[in-house]
Amino acid sequence: MQRYQTQLGLTLLELVLGLAIMAILLQIALPAMAELINKQRAGSYMQKFSRHLGYARIQAANSQQPVRLCPLSGTECQSDWRTYPLVLSLINPHNDTEFMLRQIPPVFSQHQLKYNRRQLQFRRDGSLNALENGTFYYCPQPSFNWHYKLVLNQAGRNRLTFHYAPCPD
Repeated sequence: MQRYQTQLGLTLLELVLGLAIMAILLQIALPAMAELINKQRAGSYMQKFSRHLGYARIQAANSQQPVRLCPLSGTECQSDWRTYPLVLSLINPHNDTEFMLRQIPPVFSQHQLKYNRRQLQFRRDGSLNALENGTFYYCPQPSFNWHYKLVLNQAGRNRLTFHYAPCPD
């Protein structure tokens, strides 16, 4: 009587072929996964930023005091919206003091947030100071072909949109 033993493991050839197939699939999936992660990161940041702008507008109208938003380094507003945290401050016009309401962290280090002014100031009625309306652009790494656009109108309202196009300069 002869007994046959069943094989319980993998042969070296099967293992190498399985690893090769996995490596090929990873090569295909990694760039798409990186873009997905960057889209999620950008979308989350811009939605939070849009909510903070709405909060600043409401806070200015409720407190009847101006609210300023700017990238702050020390006590000075900077023109670099990418590097510095964005700070919402309630301004007391009687004694020129500021009270920090909220702070938004800077964007992800490989991304950019662009705006053509150093600061925004919401007036007591929730609208913006003269000529402070404009467009924020959130741009990922140059290798991605999309961006977020947040338009801020003179009344202080904002509209966030996603665009499949390279970021404008």
